[in-house]
Amino acid sequence: MTTATKIDRSLQRDFIELGLYEGQELLVLDLEKCTRCDECVRACADGHHGLTRVIRDGPRFEQFLVAISCRSCHDPRCLNGCPVDAIHREHFGLEIVIDNQRCIGCSVCATNCPFGSIRMVECDDLGHEHELDRTEWAHLADRYTTPEAAANSKTKARLRAANCDLCSSLQSPIERESPETERVPRCVYACPHDAAHRMTGQAVLACANAHRQQFLQEQQDAASPGGLFGWLANLIG
Repeated sequence: MTTATKIDRSLQRDFIELGLYEGQELLVLDLEKCTRCDECVRACADGHHGLTRVIRDGPRFEQFLVAISCRSCHDPRCLNGCPVDAIHREHFGLEIVIDNQRCIGCSVCATNCPFGSIRMVECDDLGHEHELDRTEWAHLADRYTTPEAAANSKTKARLRAANCDLCSSLQSPIERESPETERVPRCVYACPHDAAHRMTGQAVLACANAHRQQFLQEQQDAASPGGLFGWLANLIG
C-alpha cells in the first residue's frame, strides 16, 4: 500500500464524515492565506440588512476551514417538510431561497439542515432583524406538523428563517432568471487575500489532496541525503 493511497483514504474518510460530498457551493477559507480580517462576514452582513449569512467557523479539512454557510447540497434536507412551501431551489442556480412572504418561522428547515447553515431571526415592530440563539427556537419545529397548525401560530409575524442564497437576492429579476449570469457571492468577492472560495465538494477534496501530497513530498525531500535534514544528519554524524 503506497503512501498516496493512505492519504487518499484518510482524506476520503474525513470528506465523507464531514458531509462535504453533498456540497455544490461550499464556502472554504484557505487558512494559509486567510488573515481572519472578517471582510467576508462584513460583506455578507452589509448586503443583508446587517445580518450575516456567513460564520467564520466550522470544521477543518486539510488547509481549509469549511465556513458555516449554505452548501447548496445535492439533496437538500432543508427543503423537506416546510408546511407552507416557503423554501425552494431557485431557477437555474443552486441557491436555496426562502420566501419571506410565506415563511412563518416554524424552524423546520433550520432543524433539518445538518450543517447549521439556516438560522432563525426575530423581526421587531420596526422591521429590524435579530438572530436568535438555537436554544430559543430549537423546540419550535415540533409545533408545526400541518399547515393549519402553522397558520394559527402566534410566532408567524415575528420569526423567520434566514439562509445564504449565494447573493441571488441582490440581483435583478432578469439576472436571477438568466442561466448565463456570473454569480460571485459577496463573501468571495470581498476577500482581499483570495482566501475565500466557493467550490464543489469534489474540488475541495482534490485541492486538499494536492496540498497533502506537496507537504509529504517536501518532507521527503528535506529528509533525503541532499536535503536540509539529511545535510544536518551528515554534519552531526
